[in-house]
Amino acid sequence: MKFRLLLPLTLLAASAGAFAADAPKKPAPAAPKAAPAKPAESGRDWARIDTNKDGLVSPEEMEKFLADNPGPLKK
Repeated sequence: MKFRLLLPLTLLAASAGAFAADAPKKPAPAAPKAAPAKPAESGRDWARIDTNKDGLVSPEEMEKFLADNPGPLKK
């Protein structure tokens, strides 16, 4: 009696796996779009620090800028 019940269940399980293998696959979800890159530092105007306009910020130019613009106090 057990064999009569076990055989149909085995065939049903085997055929379900075969049908599942033939089923169409869902497409993979699209990758999220990357956010546009932000500027590395948007708060400092290097052209304003470079007072002699040679394209380089010398230590003296930076010291003068920092003395004139101390910025917020750190806690």
